[in-house]
Amino acid sequence: MPRRRTLLGLLGAGLLARPGLAQPTWPDRPVRLVVPWPAGGPTDTFARPLARELALLLGQAVVVDNRTGATGTVGIGHVARGPADGHTLLVANTTAYVGSVVSLGDAVPFDPLRDFLPIGLFVESYSVLWAHPALGVRDFDALLARVRDPARPRLAFGTTGSGSVSEQSVEQLARHFRLDLTKVPYRGTAPQLTDLVAGHVQIGTADYATAAPHAREGRLLPLLVIGRHRLPELPDTPASAELGLTEPDFTIWNGLFAPAATPAPVVARLEGALAAALRTGAMRAVTEGNGNRPVLQSGAEGLRRIAADLESRRAFARSIPGEGS
Repeated sequence: MPRRRTLLGLLGAGLLARPGLAQPTWPDRPVRLVVPWPAGGPTDTFARPLARELALLLGQAVVVDNRTGATGTVGIGHVARGPADGHTLLVANTTAYVGSVVSLGDAVPFDPLRDFLPIGLFVESYSVLWAHPALGVRDFDALLARVRDPARPRLAFGTTGSGSVSEQSVEQLARHFRLDLTKVPYRGTAPQLTDLVAGHVQIGTADYATAAPHAREGRLLPLLVIGRHRLPELPDTPASAELGLTEPDFTIWNGLFAPAATPAPVVARLEGALAAALRTGAMRAVTEGNGNRPVLQSGAEGLRRIAADLESRRAFARSIPGEGS
């Protein structure tokens, strides 16, 4: 009789599982947040405090794993092929998740709408077009005059990779204003910004938060905000929408994703943990101001936004001579 009561007590406490029931409660080991960009870039900057807050909320270590390459698709493909048990998650942005799909097509090792569940899109930011001071231009009109001067050499423009916001936004600018520029691709924002600050390329785009320290020290000059609105931090710098460039919308979002087959209870707990993490001071410090705006779009809302972004970016790519059908 005592042994029977002990077994019933263990079952009631969830400490003794019957065959076929889920074994132990998630997470039962460290959780990895895969970031498909180099350390020091904007997505990495959001992921690291998020990892710390999730670790406190989940009671388990959460570590950031930077897996870079192919405009973010190496890291995303790694998560897509991995186990859907909630212990390997993805923090990705518009460039890797949408831009690379549009640019690389069937070569991308994942389907953004089929292979993942958005836990939530949690921050928006705008890229800014920056110039090295040695170029001698202080606003966008001066840049146009410099590029159009046939007596001056062609400018090198740094991008964060094929299909990135920086590449597609400069393509949009080049087509609209008939500019002849040389694109120089990098493996992310951080290495591109390093060369821009060093003067190895003359112009390039980067999110405000990452580039602002260089701008404050006079090593970079803002020329244009890539998006619909001016930034409060750059009130005198026009937005590209003011110049008639409204589609596609190049607003950059970052989100937390799980593989599509992740169990529903794990997804639900992650959704709650993400919402709680975003209310902490550590996350507000990186998602509010400094060129960023916090958002929290649920999985269903995230899927609708991603589908709309894919449609508008594909339509834009089809309009570019030589791009995908």
